[in-house]
Amino acid sequence: MPRIVNANTITLNDIDWPPYLFPEQNSQYVGIGKEVLNTCLAETNYQMTYVPLPIKRTPLYMKNGRLDVSIFSYKKERETFLSYGKVPIFRTEYGFAVRADSDIKVNSLDDLAPHVIGLLAGLSYTPELMAIIEKKRQLGEVTDGYSINSMFAQMLSRNPRFDIMADSKDTFYWRAKTLGLSEKIEVLEYTIAYKEYFVTVSNSSKNIDNIPKFLTNMDSCITQLHQTGEYQKILDNYRVVKAAE
Repeated sequence: MPRIVNANTITLNDIDWPPYLFPEQNSQYVGIGKEVLNTCLAETNYQMTYVPLPIKRTPLYMKNGRLDVSIFSYKKERETFLSYGKVPIFRTEYGFAVRADSDIKVNSLDDLAPHVIGLLAGLSYTPELMAIIEKKRQLGEVTDGYSINSMFAQMLSRNPRFDIMADSKDTFYWRAKTLGLSEKIEVLEYTIAYKEYFVTVSNSSKNIDNIPKFLTNMDSCITQLHQTGEYQKILDNYRVVKAAE
């Protein structure tokens, strides 16, 4: 459970979502989102404490205020427990990955019909994809996983548990490269959606006194990072080499 250290310490879930967020124990990389957050918080009276929790628990802990800050894509229903910044902290492209020796092609979501889908628990997908997932779940054609590493292993095994998996394309590229699997994993060209992610604050936060001011300061800082070119430098540090290259 997150622990309140002092009035100037705020908590954020320490998740493993390359190249956007890396856990603190990863000494080599910080992540695009963390680098931006840490840079912007350095200009405030707040310090960030990262708390390791499964992705799936983040909404619950943001609802009850055990986490103060997190990064979410926008959904209107989340405004009941979150306050959103207005300037995206990063943007993702969601797609599919398959075995490189697979003949699976996706030109529309209808092409998912014959395949078992692997999903990372806690990730949010588009309404159109979710409708397909719910139908497939009733047929036993969905496999839930809790880490990209284990899901790659399941998909590449002699008896794969699923045929295709959905996530951020950059996450697929990064993880395949770091695991030495770039020749075995193919990221399909089809794009499910582009998503913008924002700094959010729990409406139940006990450690941020003025939530609108905090978010305005974060927005101003992110905007300034873009204007000075510092944001692009951060992106360049996490340039992903695609599996096909």
